[in-house]
Amino acid sequence: MVETIVPGKVNGTIPAPPSKSSMQRACAAALLHQGETILSRPGKADDDLAALSVIQALGAKVDALPDGRLRIISQGVHPQTKVLDCGESGLGIRMFTPLAALSDQALTIQGRGSLVKRPMDFFDEVLPQLGVGVSTQGGKLPLEVKGPLQARSIQIDGSMSSQFLTGLLMAFATTANTDVVIEVNDLKSKPYIDLTLSVLAHFGWEVVHENHARFRFQARKPQPEQINY
Repeated sequence: MVETIVPGKVNGTIPAPPSKSSMQRACAAALLHQGETILSRPGKADDDLAALSVIQALGAKVDALPDGRLRIISQGVHPQTKVLDCGESGLGIRMFTPLAALSDQALTIQGRGSLVKRPMDFFDEVLPQLGVGVSTQGGKLPLEVKGPLQARSIQIDGSMSSQFLTGLLMAFATTANTDVVIEVNDLKSKPYIDLTLSVLAHFGWEVVHENHARFRFQARKPQPEQINY
């Protein structure tokens, strides 16, 4: 039997899967935002779910709406538990550690899988300069931190991962004065830092940079009660 297939037009729209990089950053910003955040297309990957778990452990309330959106209500960082589990998310462990350090409580931050083998020396070197007590297991997880983090001008090495800088930018954006500067040497993955800055700007925190080498924090603007992302 011979069948003839006639070419036709394909119509319709298929939504792309949400970006894990964007979703996790939005979760962090929603935690820092004092008010309500609506995530229109939340991701469901393991790293996304780990980020939601961490922000709930740090004080945010997360509700699933009937239409698939997520509502996050937060009044900033107010830990509800002493242990934070970032799963296997490298971004999560590097971004949420400085945010956890905004609290004055002693917190343990842990992960699983290959994450336990990744170097965390950056925090050993940098966080004490910001008034944070920190200890690691020979530069590996678990991490123990005790803040509160104090946003001060600092110089860091960006060659290992831009994710460490993302965490500092998030923490500094909510606390730093306009004279505070983060200087970065040899920054890798600049587009991911641009994404971080874009998410911060969406939530009302403006950070300007000079060729991704010097980051300054603008005066904070009044934020709306509800932010849609």
